Amino acid sequence: MENAPVYIYGDFFKFSTQHTSNDTADGSEVFVPTPGIDMFLLERHRRSNGARVGDVFPLSMISQVVELIPCFGMQIHDGLNCNTSLDGDHGFGDRFYLNNYATKETFHAILSYQ
Repeated sequence: MENAPVYIYGDFFKFSTQHTSNDTADGSEVFVPTPGIDMFLLERHRRSNGARVGDVFPLSMISQVVELIPCFGMQIHDGLNCNTSLDGDHGFGDRFYLNNYATKETFHAILSYQ
């Protein structure tokens, strides 16, 4: 019996344009970590109608897992827990930090290959 492929659903995130720099040899714009915390700021990618952008991927295409940290702001929502922390559809937010303390290799790869 052949092994059936395994699929997973993943949301799309994009780097926030809030923190960029043009300090490169060719003058191109690159994303930089948020000052003071040294983590990249990500935003959930949404369609013009507000729907999330995501897709189904074969598990074999996943090469790196990253940890996202929700940006809480001044107050944490009462309904926030480990099951809802990535759920932007319930008012918990669409902004996250890419945890650079979990895997330094991923963080430095982003800095190096922009």
